[in-house]
Amino acid sequence: MPSILVSKYQDKLRANDYVLDVGCGNGRNSIYLAEQGMNVDCFDVIDLQWTKSLPEELKKKIHFRKTNILEYSYTPSQYQAIIVARVIQYLDSQELHFLINKITESLKPTGFLLLSYNTKGGIFNRKEIDVPTYSYEIKYIETLLKKVFKNVKVSEGSKKSQHVNYTDNIIAFDIFASDPQCWT
Repeated sequence: MPSILVSKYQDKLRANDYVLDVGCGNGRNSIYLAEQGMNVDCFDVIDLQWTKSLPEELKKKIHFRKTNILEYSYTPSQYQAIIVARVIQYLDSQELHFLINKITESLKPTGFLLLSYNTKGGIFNRKEIDVPTYSYEIKYIETLLKKVFKNVKVSEGSKKSQHVNYTDNIIAFDIFASDPQCWT
């Protein structure tokens, strides 16, 4: 099953569109979109075993790379959609600005961003995985996005994922942003 945010906006995508899944994790969005006929580039900082067991027809549609947001080779005006699901709480402010810049450069003029995030922590806030987390107020994220997108729609997001129910009063947000503008 794809994320709720991807399900909500999948009708804006067509077969053979190019999609980038940033921090693709368990691949649920990448696999789902490839099954719908999209070409999906995806990356994550960890080596993901699900990419090795894909059926041949999906291997032609999904292109995975083990890398981080700073080292990924973004292609200008390539993507109809970019998905950033539960990633930005692991980025410091400089990395966040870098990613938003790369997103606006990589989207087609008619493209859109699907971004979901938790105000703190997330699935990697477990003791066995030591990853720094950052907290961003929704107004800060919304202001950043409104500088580079004409249309920014914010809604409350899911308080659970397939793997982890979030605790500690975490607030989740889903954001749809379209009509990308030049980064300033």
